[in-house]
Amino acid sequence: MSRLRVLVLMGGFSSEHDVSVVSGTGIIRAIHPKKYNVHPVLIQKDGTWIWSSRELTPYQKENFSLNYFLALEGKSACKKKNPALSELPDSDIAFLALHGKWGEDGRVQALLENWKIPYTGCGVLASALAMDKIKSKEIYAFNKIATPAHRVLHRNSFSGDQLVSIADELKFPLVIKDPTGGSSLGMGIANDLEESEKIISELFQNSNTLLCEQYIQGREFSCAYIEGEKPLFPTELRMTTRKFFDFEAKYNGECEEITPAPLTTELTEQIQKLTQKAHESLSASVYSRTDFLMDSSEKIWAIETNTLPGFTPTSILPQQAAHNGISYSELIDIIIQKSLKVTR
Repeated sequence: MSRLRVLVLMGGFSSEHDVSVVSGTGIIRAIHPKKYNVHPVLIQKDGTWIWSSRELTPYQKENFSLNYFLALEGKSACKKKNPALSELPDSDIAFLALHGKWGEDGRVQALLENWKIPYTGCGVLASALAMDKIKSKEIYAFNKIATPAHRVLHRNSFSGDQLVSIADELKFPLVIKDPTGGSSLGMGIANDLEESEKIISELFQNSNTLLCEQYIQGREFSCAYIEGEKPLFPTELRMTTRKFFDFEAKYNGECEEITPAPLTTELTEQIQKLTQKAHESLSASVYSRTDFLMDSSEKIWAIETNTLPGFTPTSILPQQAAHNGISYSELIDIIIQKSLKVTR
């Protein structure tokens, strides 16, 4: 049987560029060598795409690192800014190891669809909806998925009186976010009006719209869903030095991740069902991961859904898959095979 040709897209324009490279590196090293030929593609922050017309050799695959792109030379080496995707090597599917804006928000998905290149994971609509935390919260609420109360701030109409009114309604602490930020970047927790104004001023420098959200005191969980597979067990996220599951906690080891989470069977099943419901409500496909908070009364609140969750060997999705007996290499294979069956 001939091997499938896979483009692995990594990097991207967002603040999660480096994490994406780690995800892509892990995928390339672990992908089944007898099933797939691999072409890595690095998207640099300035919009330059780097790739080779030649697939990786077994040695290059096993020892893959960012240095591969730096060492590319000769006629097979390609480095172009904003290329037409028809210039990429012929492939059966693109594996998206991208995160954040211009990776997870539907724009790359739309680009791939325009060039008729199949890709892994969710489609354009689900990617865009899940990336926008305001829209995803509206969809949660419509589908009776509990989510913290929120209000929206617009830079061109924001006033101090509006902030006072929101604080009176939602109370302090107040969570303030860039609604399209990724990896918990572009957010803060304010304990009073002065802190709120400082966070809002900083976030408005890069966003026209902000999300103010009710703070839920409690335990943090994350649960992935893979269509057609046994439910995955949630992970509890216990902060060590951080206040919440932000970028530092996720990627710099400042959070203890416990899989499976120490929960009753009833609460575990409730989170699993809510994860699937969030996935389906957003019209997601193949796989996703949803983050939750559980308050002192054991009510579970959906915070956000990630349509391209972290895919490093130690990320939450691979952890949860491993508990179900699915190795990292098998997980990559499952994602590819299920994505090939999706009708875009």
